[in-house]
Amino acid sequence: MTHEALIAKALEHAKACGIAAEQLATPRVRDVALVSFRGRHSSGQAKFYVDVETGEVIGGEFCGPEFAPKATGREFSKRAQRVLALASEESRSMGCEHVGSDHLVLGVLVFGEGVGADVLLSAGLRLATVRTRVRTTGSPPELAPTGYGPSMRNVLRLSSRFADELGHADIEPEHLVLGLLNEGDGPAIRIFQHFGLDVGDLKAALLRKMSE
Repeated sequence: MTHEALIAKALEHAKACGIAAEQLATPRVRDVALVSFRGRHSSGQAKFYVDVETGEVIGGEFCGPEFAPKATGREFSKRAQRVLALASEESRSMGCEHVGSDHLVLGVLVFGEGVGADVLLSAGLRLATVRTRVRTTGSPPELAPTGYGPSMRNVLRLSSRFADELGHADIEPEHLVLGLLNEGDGPAIRIFQHFGLDVGDLKAALLRKMSE
C-alpha cells in the first residue's frame, strides 16, 4: 500500500475509535516489524512494534495477567491475576479486541470473592445484569487491539497507587475495585451510573471493610 493509503486506513481506524480526524496532524509512516510472544504459562500475549530501520521500539501491547503493567513495581497477587484473567475471558467471549474497565467489572463479579466484590454485590450489582448491559450496549472501542485498552490501563495504575498509599505489599482485587471506583469517566463508571450506584459511598464502604 502507498503511504497515502496507509494514512487513510489509520484515519478510518481512529474514527471508529471516536477520534476526530481534525485532532490528528503531521502523519508519519514508518516500516515497522511486529514481534509477538505468547505467555509461557497462559494464553497471554506481548507484542512489540519495532522500527525496521533504527531498531527503536515504538510501542507495545500486552494482554494477560502476567503482562499487566506494574506501576510502582508492585506485583499483582494470585487473586488479582485471576480477576485479570477473567476480565480477559469476558472480553474474548464478546468478540472484543481490547480489555476495558467494563470487562474488569465483570471479572470482579465472576471472581465473586473478597471485600471488593462484596461491596459491589451488596450495592445490588449482579453479574448477569451487568453482562447483559455490556453485551447490549457494546464495550466502547479502544485503541489497544488484543491488549489492555486505555481505560483498563488507567484502572491498573490507580489500583497500584492505592496499594502503595495503603501500604499493602501486593495489588489485590480490592485495589482493582478501588481503581474502578476512581476511574473518573470511563466504561466502568458508566456501568455504575446506569445501575444507580453512588461511587463515593461504595469507595467509603470498601475502605472501611479493608481497614477492619
